[in-house]
Amino acid sequence: MSTRLLATLLCIVAAWGCNDSSPNNPAAVTQATLTGRWTGDLIVQGVTGRMTWTLSQTGTSVTGPVTIGLPNGVVLLNGTLSGTLTGTSLDYTIAVAASGVPDQPACTGQLGGTMTVTTGTVSTMIGPIAVRSTNCSIQFPTSSFTLTKQSGIGS
Repeated sequence: MSTRLLATLLCIVAAWGCNDSSPNNPAAVTQATLTGRWTGDLIVQGVTGRMTWTLSQTGTSVTGPVTIGLPNGVVLLNGTLSGTLTGTSLDYTIAVAASGVPDQPACTGQLGGTMTVTTGTVSTMIGPIAVRSTNCSIQFPTSSFTLTKQSGIGS
């Protein structure tokens, strides 16, 4: 093999090994983009409500307002989500401040869980929601739910 051919092959191998799209490069893992409006149904005390997350993302930090409301417009809960996205996993906490539950103004607490994010033509998040702390009298059992990203809104 000629020296020139050997040098060319070494250059190609070296460039290929340093390519940022190499599957062995952890920085090449695609981070999901969660910025936008996500909605899904959630059953609370036998009543189906619509949960809406309006998210903003900076790097792996995800934040935004959360509401749960009835089809007639009655708001059951207002909160603020903060979370950390690691690959396709979102660990989140929803803080509910005083007056966040309109029919129980002194009610405060935190809900949370870890969602699995799937992106594509239709992007979804699936996972549990559970009470982490509360002083509320509302019974809110741990349950699973699915949110779907609304197209055209922060997509």
